[in-house]
Amino acid sequence: MSGFKFNIDPAPPKEEKIAEHRNFGKVMHNYQRMTNPLYRTPLYRYRRVFLSLILVLLVAWLISEYGNEEQKEKQQQTADSIRKADSLNKILNDKSKR
Repeated sequence: MSGFKFNIDPAPPKEEKIAEHRNFGKVMHNYQRMTNPLYRTPLYRYRRVFLSLILVLLVAWLISEYGNEEQKEKQQQTADSIRKADSLNKILNDKSKR
């Protein structure tokens, strides 16, 4: 036989226990939430979703800004090295002309 025990004639619950679960406002709130389509609900209604979306956007923006700074630094270094090479070429050309 299985390890289940069935109580065929349970005692009725007490009034206090029943009163704890009587919450018509919560039932209506859950019903309205389930019948309203998610795409019509503004994002700020769900704090966790809204804050996580803001966090993801903030991280993406920071990464793009940091990436742009590195790229600008590399371009600046490349431009500086080209200028130095050009100035050295001018100096060498001037010396060879003399």
